[in-house]
Amino acid sequence: MSFYAPLAGRAERNITLPPLTVEWYRVRLRVRTADPYVHRYLASQHHTVAPDATAPEPLQVADLWVLLEPDPLAGRNPGAPTGRRQAFTGEWYTEHRGADGETVLVSQDVTTHPHTLITRDFRSWVLAAPRAESLGLLATRTVRELVREAAVADGALMFHGAAAQRPNGRGVFLVGDAGAGKTSSAVWLGRGGGRVVGTDRTFLAPTAAGWRAVGLPVSTRLGAGAVAALGILDALRGHVPVRAINPFRAGAGATPAGRPDPGPPPEKVWLSNSEVNDLLGAPFTAVTHPDTLVVLERAAADEPTIARLDAADAATALLPYLLAPDPDYRSRWLAADPAPERAEPVRAALAALVRERPVFRLRWNPALHCDARVHDLVAAMDATGTAAVGA
Repeated sequence: MSFYAPLAGRAERNITLPPLTVEWYRVRLRVRTADPYVHRYLASQHHTVAPDATAPEPLQVADLWVLLEPDPLAGRNPGAPTGRRQAFTGEWYTEHRGADGETVLVSQDVTTHPHTLITRDFRSWVLAAPRAESLGLLATRTVRELVREAAVADGALMFHGAAAQRPNGRGVFLVGDAGAGKTSSAVWLGRGGGRVVGTDRTFLAPTAAGWRAVGLPVSTRLGAGAVAALGILDALRGHVPVRAINPFRAGAGATPAGRPDPGPPPEKVWLSNSEVNDLLGAPFTAVTHPDTLVVLERAAADEPTIARLDAADAATALLPYLLAPDPDYRSRWLAADPAPERAEPVRAALAALVRERPVFRLRWNPALHCDARVHDLVAAMDATGTAAVGA
């Protein structure tokens, strides 16, 4: 018995809302759901302004049916298990092969966000979950994975990093350890006429027109220090985020209760793209030119210091933040073959990147220095020139 067709057919019969198109870099995803909340959630998470930098054509087009289903497996045989376990962003699935050749991924999360993903061609998906409050989050995760794979398929380098476009149009790419100020720096650079590109995981993608910095669509996470420095504490106290936990909100819901690990740290607020735009005046765009690369390093320093790195030192400094392959992600979702990414081509691309783009190390105390002065610090890097650096 087919698994995909009955669910997609029932969803199509019951859906009265128009499809929502989510477009991010090289992916155009048509989302169909009967739940207005899923529309609002996705629209808030993926709100962008048009990029200045173009993405390679053609776009990867996919369809996603988001379906409230009390028990997706009730009365249905998911098919024989393949013996593989797949994962992305910490979510693990058992994989089955359905009667008509569908791939059926059953989440092993049976308590928080149980769900099932079904595809017959890796271009159209059914996402079925028994809890309405989970649908927006799960749909967003699926969009994120499709964006990730499209970028990686192009040879993009995925980093634990952030990126922004400054008001003058120049792009900045940032890596560093947790707490080094990546997210806050991206937000500061995106304010006052700039744009945020990515705040957690960001790609550097080689294209025929040159390198592109591409953000992975995820919530922006800000800690208490960043909230205070950005001046939005009072606004957050009266704000109920579309996506996020808001521990700074007064009254009910101020402190997440009983949240199991792994989960977001309770001292951080998670904000959607629309919320970052509305609360911080920093719109998002999916892609920019990575004119300057910055490695942030925490230091007990009274003043920030900037050093330009030669190509060999730059590659060494960037490598710890390069995710190839990324252990939190299934390697491939747009094809049946889940073979892992190969690290060798990625490292070769990294060597080419640092010969073509200037890389700087910024040593600072983010608690003291990560504020509007970030613009001046990056301007000082620009003043050294942007010529290619030899090995």
